[in-house]
Amino acid sequence: MKLIFKTKAILVVAFFNSLLLISSLVHAAPGDAVAGKEKAQMCFSCHGENGISNGPSIPNLAAQPALSLSYQLIQFRGEQRKGGGMEGIAQALSDQDIRNIAAYYAALPPPPGKPGNPDLIAIGQKLAGTLYCNSCHGAQLQGQKHIARLAGQWQEYVVTQLKNIRSGARIDMDGTMGSAAKGLSDEDVESLATYAASLN
Repeated sequence: MKLIFKTKAILVVAFFNSLLLISSLVHAAPGDAVAGKEKAQMCFSCHGENGISNGPSIPNLAAQPALSLSYQLIQFRGEQRKGGGMEGIAQALSDQDIRNIAAYYAALPPPPGKPGNPDLIAIGQKLAGTLYCNSCHGAQLQGQKHIARLAGQWQEYVVTQLKNIRSGARIDMDGTMGSAAKGLSDEDVESLATYAASLN
């Protein structure tokens, strides 16, 4: 019981520290997309120069909201989020680097929607409405503010992230996504991911 309490306390502190950092990013000078492209060259081998990744297990970054990208990089830098070696890469980034990289990827054209099973897309669309996904992720899951763009994302990537959030392997800092994902079946996850991937 003490361990659970300590873990929750650590997560709460980490969450509020992240909010403070995000607040400082919001009120700081805007990112410079030109400088961001230069700094993002180390990202190109995985995420692509055009923000379209080289494989379905790596997220597309094109047209992601700048604040969302900043938030994720801050979480990787602070090791609240882990995966794919991003922690080490983010450690070397200053706040201005993060703003610049985020500005660069946010300015790119969005990834195209991907064809998928029409039945799964229809089920996913219905589930997205039932779960109010659009209240945070936008009407077409295009993302907004610090909330990620799901439209045009790789279906496999979305499946993995939803399952990780559902299991607790990926920490959900404010509990919103954890609550939404906990009742999802594997079939639900597959349908939601197929629907998100199909959107432009």
